[in-house]
Amino acid sequence: MATLLSAGKAAAFKMGKGDSRNLVGPSTGAQDITLNYSVFQAGEEFPQHFHEESADIFIVLEGGVSVRQGDVYTPIRSGQFAYVPSPEVHGTVNTSGAEATLISFQAPPDQALYRGERDPSKTGTTPRPPEDHQTTVRIDNLASGNPSRDGTTKSWAPASPATGTPEMRLAYFELGQGGHLTASASDDKEAVWFVWSGEVAITSGGQTLHASRHEGAFIPPGEVQSVRNEGEETARLIRCQAI
Repeated sequence: MATLLSAGKAAAFKMGKGDSRNLVGPSTGAQDITLNYSVFQAGEEFPQHFHEESADIFIVLEGGVSVRQGDVYTPIRSGQFAYVPSPEVHGTVNTSGAEATLISFQAPPDQALYRGERDPSKTGTTPRPPEDHQTTVRIDNLASGNPSRDGTTKSWAPASPATGTPEMRLAYFELGQGGHLTASASDDKEAVWFVWSGEVAITSGGQTLHASRHEGAFIPPGEVQSVRNEGEETARLIRCQAI
């Protein structure tokens, strides 16, 4: 059964400074994918860490941050994402001088993150990439390349196995007034929808969820999804499917 998600109601977890919340993860029963939501004030940092088996995709919704790898800081801004394969050392720092809002997906889930085992304030050590490290982190735009169009709906597929992201498939949608779309089911993997802006109805497994800005839906395996814009403004949505 699909589950409605709300950033404002999600459980907080501590990792460095900033307000970080877990919407989808092991504590909510997810097995294939996680979704975190974070708000960072100027100068706040999500400390450097790594995952032995998990990959991350984090997306800047508002403001900007820098991806930190040792002494290297790579800025990314609203509408961009970073794909971080395992076992790259990485963190994020708000170097923009203003508030920044991000979401992040991970597959498969790294339960050690939520147990505090990646937190340098608890472990006493901060990982760093080796000397002369050549990063494999990929930074790109959600609206990358020419979109597919269907009526008032535009869609992009910025991350997938075809673009070197074997763990997850990332899609970005803009639905004009009355716009709608359908997403096929995965037989054995979970998916997550996140509403960046607008108001939508998400139907999955015979159930319809109504979601607005910074809400979304967790989709279990085997359920076809349909989404319709219920508002007057363009709805912007992000979907991530574990593979």
